[in-house]
Amino acid sequence: MAALAEAQPRGSLEFVESSILEAVVPSDSEFDAEDELTSWDGADEEENGSVLPFLSQRQVLLFDELVPVYIVFRTPLMEDATLKSYLSRLAINVEAIAFSTAPPPESDSKAPPPKELLASETITSAVEPVIVRHDEADSPHIYVVWKLEIFMSRPRGRFQKPAIYFLPTASLKPAEKKSVLEEEYLPSRVPTALNLLQSFESDPALGGIHPRLSALRINKIAPTAPVAKALTRPIRTGQRRLFRALPALIWRVRYSKVQTAINDMSLMASLDLEVAYITGCRLTIKDVKLSLRGGDVKPISDQSVIKHIHKPGDQLTSLYKITPDLAVDGTPLFGNEGHVLTLEIKAKALVSEDCQPNVSIGWQTAVDFSAEQNSALVKAAHRLSNPLTHAPKIPETGITVSQDKGGQQAEKPQDTSIHVTLTISGPPQVTVGEMFNWSVFIVNRSNKTRKLAVIVVPRRRRDYDRQRPLSSASSIAGYRSDKKNLIANAVVDENIVYGKQKNARTETAELVCLTTDIRIGHLAPGACYTADLRFLALSAGVHSVDAVRLVDLATNETSDIRDVPAIVAVEPEG
Repeated sequence: MAALAEAQPRGSLEFVESSILEAVVPSDSEFDAEDELTSWDGADEEENGSVLPFLSQRQVLLFDELVPVYIVFRTPLMEDATLKSYLSRLAINVEAIAFSTAPPPESDSKAPPPKELLASETITSAVEPVIVRHDEADSPHIYVVWKLEIFMSRPRGRFQKPAIYFLPTASLKPAEKKSVLEEEYLPSRVPTALNLLQSFESDPALGGIHPRLSALRINKIAPTAPVAKALTRPIRTGQRRLFRALPALIWRVRYSKVQTAINDMSLMASLDLEVAYITGCRLTIKDVKLSLRGGDVKPISDQSVIKHIHKPGDQLTSLYKITPDLAVDGTPLFGNEGHVLTLEIKAKALVSEDCQPNVSIGWQTAVDFSAEQNSALVKAAHRLSNPLTHAPKIPETGITVSQDKGGQQAEKPQDTSIHVTLTISGPPQVTVGEMFNWSVFIVNRSNKTRKLAVIVVPRRRRDYDRQRPLSSASSIAGYRSDKKNLIANAVVDENIVYGKQKNARTETAELVCLTTDIRIGHLAPGACYTADLRFLALSAGVHSVDAVRLVDLATNETSDIRDVPAIVAVEPEG
């Protein structure tokens, strides 16, 4: 009992100086600190200076890994009540720091390698430690072990041969009870500060007064209590082990436009995963989840192939169709950068039979769905495809349509439209005798490749005055029959046709199209094409063409666009 009392610390100052703190990462994923410490005989065979010399630690850590870190605090034997009071006053913080073990190739060799803080964790009172009293060795100690799971995020900087080390720090907070402070104000067997007025004690002029001036009053401007000095002194840390850091998974997400209608803003996302070859360990992927804020993600490929054991260097590809939520005008709901794609991967690295760390990846990126889309065309296509804006008006009649007894509905008419849009633009005013161009913008909105031709149909004057039945003057008109209405009057007599052709007048052209036709071959779905039509105005006034005809060369289907711009031609000045 006397030896035990002699070994116990007698105050917070001695408690701080006789304790040591160290962070360890065991190679066994199922490490049990209490069982290992209880079964340890206290022998230090390797003499590596670690608090736990019997423990086999990791050599390599993986990025995106939840690393189980054990904080070991060793202190001499003491009573349980005293130990608990000191542990309640301990403030322990653990930092994970990454740095380069090799200097950059093109930088100054004298400059220290950069460092980056990856994680910082604080041990709170909610974390219950494991306390083991180990008194079998020559120097008995108490081991207090806390377990933390620290996430190894990827560093933002570029490191050459990166490594990670854990830096635990601990300090003793002030005691809350006044009685404890009074006991620690003058701890026993601690020498007091030097008395600077001790030489004046034998002066008869003082009349037996013993003057005292502590050396602490001279060395520091402000007086500092011994307990404050002890509390601000940090606890000594053990060896700092370096762990090599490597990535377990390498991923990349690529996007491509789906060849559909213009108002369909969907994208095809390709997720490429690669098991890092440099780690040399196999990997089991438990789950891969892709989600979109403000949209929907639909997997296309088979996801069951991913959830297998993969060797180093294996490459996996998964296809997803991501569709954003649309606003009222047909554009993406959150704009260009509001749709956030989130990737979540759960995996386990099979380093060995005992070491199987968990890998958890969480990555986000913004997706721009309108990068390759024309907003004006998207809004126009949305208006055309919205059935609410183009609902047919039913005439208010008193006729009631009834279905037949068989219940057969009328067959839907076959859609013969080409699904191609044309946008024609030209100058607001032209000069007589000078050539000008019309710009024709063509967009293939169908789901197949088109071969098209654009032809300008000139305006022709029609003679509506003589389109009425006339009396026939031919010889057949003299034929008489008893039956009435046996032969009707001729619509146009051959004599009238001859006279009309002979007396026809030649009209001068007012507007001439110098481009015969435009041939467009292999216009892919969703693709566009721009062409120019050349014209020449021969007279002043407002001119126009009859139509712009669009011909599908594969099926010979034609469509006439009659809503074309008018041409205002003016005489040249001077």
